[in-house]
Amino acid sequence: MINNVIDKLRIYLFPPVTRRDALEIASKKMAQTDLALICHGRKPPRFHIYNEPVEPCWWIQAPWGDGRSEYALRSSRVILVGRKTGIVHYDGSANDEG
Repeated sequence: MINNVIDKLRIYLFPPVTRRDALEIASKKMAQTDLALICHGRKPPRFHIYNEPVEPCWWIQAPWGDGRSEYALRSSRVILVGRKTGIVHYDGSANDEG
């Protein structure tokens, strides 16, 4: 019973990060608000991130935004936003080339 009360209090004091919040955090990280972002609730099977964070994350697929052609053969960019803390744990290659 006490654990149940503590869990409810934790959620009240520290609400989890929603999908919309995660997309907002990622767009601020990119400093561009007009880009198309795709938010996955689970890790897509083709993404291979080394040293994944322990915290459950939103997996946000984003364009690189470095001026190179979007039709070049290269890996996707992925931004991992923690579901509990809202911290950006990773911003880089999804290692899904080919």
